[in-house]
Amino acid sequence: MNKKIIKQIAGWLIAAVILYFLARTIHSNWAELENWEWRVDPLYAVLTVIFLGGAYLAACQGWRTILRGFGHNIKLHESFRVVYLANLGRYIPGKIWQVIGMVGLAKEVKVPAKTSLASFALVQAYALPASFLLVLIFLGGFDMPDSLAVYSNIIYIFMAAVFLLFLVLFLWPDGLDWALNKILKIFKQEPVGYKPTTGNRVAIFLWYIVTWILFGLSFHFFLKALIAEMPMDVIFGAGVYIAAYNLGYIALISPGGLGVREGVMTLLLAAPLGQPVAASIALIHRVLITIAEAIISLLALLTYKLK
Repeated sequence: MNKKIIKQIAGWLIAAVILYFLARTIHSNWAELENWEWRVDPLYAVLTVIFLGGAYLAACQGWRTILRGFGHNIKLHESFRVVYLANLGRYIPGKIWQVIGMVGLAKEVKVPAKTSLASFALVQAYALPASFLLVLIFLGGFDMPDSLAVYSNIIYIFMAAVFLLFLVLFLWPDGLDWALNKILKIFKQEPVGYKPTTGNRVAIFLWYIVTWILFGLSFHFFLKALIAEMPMDVIFGAGVYIAAYNLGYIALISPGGLGVREGVMTLLLAAPLGQPVAASIALIHRVLITIAEAIISLLALLTYKLK
């Protein structure tokens, strides 16, 4: 059995173990959950979907703006099709399938393979530091439970270091071009000329800031749709989602952050909501996001078929 198959199996096993313990927590505290004031508020449910859709479109616009730095102009629906058909590859451990999908689909909108590969690296280079900055702003002012204090401080230091590194490369005129070609060289790919204007770089970063804020607001309204008396504000709720999503994403072995995202979300929501309710929220939200991504992928496939 080769290493790739072993890694895929390990990723699914880790996700299964985490989800099992979350499900067991829910089952063991079923009586407490039955007494919780659950309901679905239609207004907040609609707002959840609206802001989630806005986040998906903002992410597509972010990728379009990156491509402009390479001199390629594509339409929003073309960006939507490439990004969200390739996005299905996230659910295969290793993340490489998402890259392969993007490279293949981008060729159909006349974006060369080396450019789309470089653009994928730049998506991470902009999106992750943008999310880390928001986590530091949104969650940095909250006191974490003692059981999480040490770990949260380590994570904050890591996020701050990544953001500062990004800031150095961002402010250095040729910094991102230098870093990008170093990464491409590691993967034995041809160098690319990435000389975007300052305005283009600022626009990319702002689009990913907007994307994360919209995702965070969607999660906040999701909580308000289910919980009558919300014991947390919008800043904390948005910060929880952004932190959980990205810690799940950088866990390379986990398919689509499955299990890791839910575990982090449960830990962060346990203090205001209690562990059983927090675990239920995390699993319900995973189901919602899975349905949303399936619908988005079907819409992307529809635009592909219409083309």
